[in-house]
Amino acid sequence: MKNLISFFDRSKGQWISQRTTYELYSKNTSSLQSQMRIKSEVLPPESTVLASLNWGAIYRQVTHSSFYQDIDKYSNKFNLEFNNQLDNRKLLTLCTVTDPSLINFKTRYGSTTIDETYWFATNNLRLSTSIIKKFDTCVAVSFCSEIKV
Repeated sequence: MKNLISFFDRSKGQWISQRTTYELYSKNTSSLQSQMRIKSEVLPPESTVLASLNWGAIYRQVTHSSFYQDIDKYSNKFNLEFNNQLDNRKLLTLCTVTDPSLINFKTRYGSTTIDETYWFATNNLRLSTSIIKKFDTCVAVSFCSEIKV
C-alpha cells in the first residue's frame, strides 16, 4: 500500500502530456498533446476506499479488496475501481505496484484488455506505455511522456 500511495503522491500536480498511438490494423499513427491535473481527496479512516483521485478525465478509487486474501503474497496488488465521468461506467482494474516509481494497470472491458505501465524517469518526468488487445490480439500500442509544470 505504501508504494501505491507514494506513486499517487508523486503524481499530484499539473502535467503536460504527449501521447503517440499506433493502430496495427490501419497502420495509423496519431499524436495528442493535453494537460491534466492530478489531485487526491482526504477520506475518512473507516472508509473502504483506500485512495481516491482525479486523473485527467478519469476518477479513480482504490478500494479494499477481499480478492487477495494472503496479504503477504499479494501486498503489491490492488483492485482499482474506475468511474468514467463521460458515460458513468465502472471498470475494475488490477493494479500492481512494485516500487514507488512504477505502477501497472490491467483493465478488462468485455473482449478488450488494456495493459498500462507508468513510471517516473525523474520527479518531473513520467513515462507510460499502453498495449490494447481485443480477443488477445494486439490492436494498438502507445507511448506517453508527461512533464510536470
